[in-house]
Amino acid sequence: MYCLDTNAVIDYLDGADAIGAFIKKHERELIFSSTVAIHEVFVGSIRTRGKRGLRDIREDLDWLIPLPLTIEGAAEAALIDAELHKAGEPIGPLDTLIAGIAREKSATLVTRDPHFERISNLDVLRYDERESGEKSRR
Repeated sequence: MYCLDTNAVIDYLDGADAIGAFIKKHERELIFSSTVAIHEVFVGSIRTRGKRGLRDIREDLDWLIPLPLTIEGAAEAALIDAELHKAGEPIGPLDTLIAGIAREKSATLVTRDPHFERISNLDVLRYDERESGEKSRR
């Protein structure tokens, strides 16, 4: 089970090669994104293209299965936040929620952001748009 981070969804919408190849390679598998990441994409779309942009993005992402923030996911996010603050390496609250949702569902988080690799018990698959494929797997 793969969960696309915000940057993966944006890269897909922008037609980026690496994430497009990843999605094509895994087209027979379920690919999700958290409702938090989808919200971030919607916010960016509205800010740059208005309501029409939001409508277009929703149509472009009709294949993507949303993973909602549940009580369990919120609890995981709170645990992640505590772990990272204790280590002196916090990340932003929205990324903490995205990680909590993915970890609670035992999903592999597909992202370009290296800070997710600091989170224990979170399977992270990093890709790099400068390369033709996946960069590293934790």
